[in-house]
Amino acid sequence: MADISLNDLSFRYPGAADETLSNLKLTIANGEAHALLGASGAGKTTLLNILSGLLAPTSGSLRFDGEDVSELSGRRRNVAQVFQFPVLYESLSVAENLAFPLKTRKAGRQLIAERIDYICKELEIEDIRSHKPATLSLFQKQLVAVGKALVGPDVSMVLLDEPLTAVEPRTKWRLRQTLRRVQADLKVTMIYVTHDQTEALTFADRVSILSAGGIVQTGTPQELYLSPTHEFVGHFVGSPGMNFVAAEALGISGVERAGFRPEWVAPDFAKSSEAATPSDGSSAGVIGGKVLRTRIQGAQQGKPFGLVAVATAHGEVVIQGEIPQSTLKIGDHLQVQLTRCVGYSEQRKVRDIEFL
Repeated sequence: MADISLNDLSFRYPGAADETLSNLKLTIANGEAHALLGASGAGKTTLLNILSGLLAPTSGSLRFDGEDVSELSGRRRNVAQVFQFPVLYESLSVAENLAFPLKTRKAGRQLIAERIDYICKELEIEDIRSHKPATLSLFQKQLVAVGKALVGPDVSMVLLDEPLTAVEPRTKWRLRQTLRRVQADLKVTMIYVTHDQTEALTFADRVSILSAGGIVQTGTPQELYLSPTHEFVGHFVGSPGMNFVAAEALGISGVERAGFRPEWVAPDFAKSSEAATPSDGSSAGVIGGKVLRTRIQGAQQGKPFGLVAVATAHGEVVIQGEIPQSTLKIGDHLQVQLTRCVGYSEQRKVRDIEFL
């Protein structure tokens, strides 16, 4: 396994006016589960191809354990990759598919047998080792593809290129949990590339958010959710994303805008009277407006719980909490007290702000 470091790494396709990746700085520790998360066009595929050895950076460097591998092929880097769709030899059994990468490197018969036994046990696929791919479910095929990536004893890094795309929705969670367990057991450096925030945040120790060819923020899933260092991360992470309003709407000074998660409100909605008006910022952390719509998500202690969209004087915001169905109606005025928010200037975080 290896420590991976990107040092001012940039890439521009021949003839392109702009760089696809620009001055990326990132260190991924040996044995870390890391995710690269971003929308289409963010630069994920280009970075994946640089990590795998298909592309070389235009400037800067890619280092494994301090060694510059920017010009080395993926084979010489000992990088393995798992694709969206399992790549298996249909004429070979599961065990023979697992053995293939080792045979191409002329590994000894005993080592091959030991590694196949080990990987089959780790992935819990001992009972299908004699089966051909045509008899396997897509879930099982992807497990075998993961096994092929892990079977080499000297693998520096495993790249997972949206490996759950083709898997049935009901088994995605199971495969993701298996990948995470295997990664933790084997202490292998894994980089998971995806546009799906749920996959990234539930798999990785740390996540790097990519946008327009740059890394906007790298942090633990908790850090990205609770304290986004850039407004883009607040928008992108979370469902729904962060609300953003002018700081003055919440009675805050020293920052331009305030971002808050829908659930960062006092436990109970405080419904104002029909004559009430949206908050003008006179009370710190208070915001109000007219109810636009509600969506029940479940119940807490027997009471309806969900999302309420509110039209305020500073734009629409979404609040999450207990919904008093018997009294709250579309068009009603609603005023709530926030518990906390994050202050931003020029889209970058300035400070965390606590109200309660």
